Amino acid sequence: MEDTNRGIPTHCRCGSPVSRHTSKTKTNPGRLFHSCPYGDEQNPGHLFKWTDLSILEEIEDIKADLEDVKIKKLANDKCQEVSESQLQSLSLQTRTCCTLIQKYQTELNFLDQDIKRLKGELKCLKNISVCAVLTVIMYKCFM
Repeated sequence: MEDTNRGIPTHCRCGSPVSRHTSKTKTNPGRLFHSCPYGDEQNPGHLFKWTDLSILEEIEDIKADLEDVKIKKLANDKCQEVSESQLQSLSLQTRTCCTLIQKYQTELNFLDQDIKRLKGELKCLKNISVCAVLTVIMYKCFM
């Protein structure tokens, strides 16, 4: 059975924690390895893994993760640029709307003043009309 876990192992497939040791063999003197307390290089049922290979796998995985992070950062940077551009556009639109609102508010104030003036003139015309009608009635009555 082959170990499918990449990187530095912490547990054997049997569940036992692994430990790091130094090889004392003539073919691999001083080479570090991880192993299960119940196995060795010739016993594939338990974990045995050279530490240098484990570290190489860790580095390869970290490099792959780093590439993913770089790709995501570039995508995020592009999204940020788009968002900033949209924010500037919305800010300009907001200023334009505020200017229009101020213009319309000024126009409304002038219209309110015109309405008040016209109401006053209408009241005067009404009074004049009443006087004219009364004058005509009185003229007809006394003549």
